[in-house]
Amino acid sequence: MSEIEDKVLADFKALEPDLKKWGKFVDESLSTIVLKNLVDNYKVKIKPSFRLKEERSYISKALWRERDKPYINPLTEIEDKIGTRVVFLFSIDVKKASDLVLESDLWIAKITKKYDEISEKDPEKFGYQSIHVVVHPKEQNGYTHDIKDLTCEIQLRTLLQHAYSEISHDSTYKGPFKKDKEIARKLSKSMALMEATDDYFCSIFEMIADETRKVHNFTLELINIYKTIDPNFKNETLDRELTEIFFNFLDDYDISIDAIKEIYQKNRVSIDYAIKKPKNYLPTQPVFLLVVYLFFNHRHSFVNKWPLMSQQLDELYLTFGVSRN
Repeated sequence: MSEIEDKVLADFKALEPDLKKWGKFVDESLSTIVLKNLVDNYKVKIKPSFRLKEERSYISKALWRERDKPYINPLTEIEDKIGTRVVFLFSIDVKKASDLVLESDLWIAKITKKYDEISEKDPEKFGYQSIHVVVHPKEQNGYTHDIKDLTCEIQLRTLLQHAYSEISHDSTYKGPFKKDKEIARKLSKSMALMEATDDYFCSIFEMIADETRKVHNFTLELINIYKTIDPNFKNETLDRELTEIFFNFLDDYDISIDAIKEIYQKNRVSIDYAIKKPKNYLPTQPVFLLVVYLFFNHRHSFVNKWPLMSQQLDELYLTFGVSRN
């Protein structure tokens, strides 16, 4: 190597212990603090794991950049000396994550690449369809070098963006096929399909989330009614598997909480007795109120689709004094 290359590399290597210390802090903070809610809710598909920039890559970037964009102080200006990446399933989570990273008081942060702005300027640069945020420490905190030089680039992207980047960036953008127009066109087509797929995924996720909210609210309403009968019932004892079995009937009938309340009022004495003196497991669960509604309002079709053992259905007939004939 030349004398200037030796000098640039020596400066970079001197920074290495502090960079590794900072990279470890960034990874741990992302997983356990900044993005904890997304991690806990299984939104993160690939957790952060920092990497130090390769020495040859650093020298090349520092000294052999395009002539119209020379670095004056590469140690400060090159911001991806260490990099970490967090991969999500949906693009909506990428946006949430970028807001959380930018708003965190654990570091000084700035966005350096934003995919929607880049794709507007140059539609062929799909390989950078992720959000890049650069962070450095707020305080010296035992670091031996200038904290402004301790920059870590956090890449936030979806699984689809990650797959595309693995193919296009490593194989094409940095390789001998960078100028091949046919490859560029095919890559552009593939990214367009991926973007459309991501739109569909986000739409499906929103529909599922909306349906989940409805089911959750319906469950809470049932529990509230049930607790007026059995105040000692604990939410954590809810049998979700049993509840789900009977919630499948919600797709077959238009059932409201008000209608269940009405059935309860009409049959209050027998329902209260069944719950307070249960002869089997079913009345010990709030979903029993839904079962009672179905039994009275849709008996014929409900009984034909009865999903549990016949003995429990027999108990229903006996409890409410209804003949099977």
